[in-house]
Amino acid sequence: MALTKKNYHVPNLDRALAILALLSRHPGGMNRNEIAEASGCSATMVYRIVMTLADNGFLFKDEVSGRYRLSSKLLDIGCAGSDEYSLTQVAWPDMVALRDETNITVMLGCLYNNTEGLLLETVESRANIRLVVEKGFRTRALHAGAGWKSILAFLPEAQRDAILDQLDYQPITQNTLTSRKAVLKELQDIRRRGYATDNAEITEGLHCVAAPIFDREGLPVGTLTLSAPAIQLPDADFPLRARQCRAAADRVGAKLGWNGKEKLNIRISASTT
Repeated sequence: MALTKKNYHVPNLDRALAILALLSRHPGGMNRNEIAEASGCSATMVYRIVMTLADNGFLFKDEVSGRYRLSSKLLDIGCAGSDEYSLTQVAWPDMVALRDETNITVMLGCLYNNTEGLLLETVESRANIRLVVEKGFRTRALHAGAGWKSILAFLPEAQRDAILDQLDYQPITQNTLTSRKAVLKELQDIRRRGYATDNAEITEGLHCVAAPIFDREGLPVGTLTLSAPAIQLPDADFPLRARQCRAAADRVGAKLGWNGKEKLNIRISASTT
């Protein structure tokens, strides 16, 4: 009897992969019944699969809500399996150098599906009080935070506008920009300066400075962000930290084939306005 591709399929593995893909579209997580309904699997089958995935570190279960979410282990595997041009791998040496230069936590992020910001990697400050954010963190609040704004500012206009149209502009702190008009103006200022800032837009007392990383086409494929308590990163230090962050992002971009600022048809500087 001739064997077909179906003879080599492992049905439960197919179901597990489908559940992982399903959860990737629900960053807030889903409970067992929700997964069963959405996947078409029985609740018993779902229970066996999610318990196996959780036991192996691929899922995290919130014991209060009973919801399962993807863990950062899949991100680790993705980074380990990527080629020599992996953004995390390419950026790591410059992230460490920037941390050593500033003694401020450095974060590497990117956009995911044009709907979320995804934290790819973090190099923590050595200061006694420092920001700690676990890699794999995701957010839909792209209107808040220096990193996400630094990417949005340099996207092609149609792509940028499509993202702005789907944001809900909910306030997170009293400094969060809460309208499309305000965010668009901020993005225009960021594009002119070449860097973005966050003066407690997400967390009270937390400041950030970020610069986008450009690829060979001059597109922003990621962002480097310096994040620290305001006492360690006061407003007065923004220009200096922006120059340092911008220089590190440029070094990463050069490894990705970015030829320089002329491709962007803008003038990038770290001067204040």
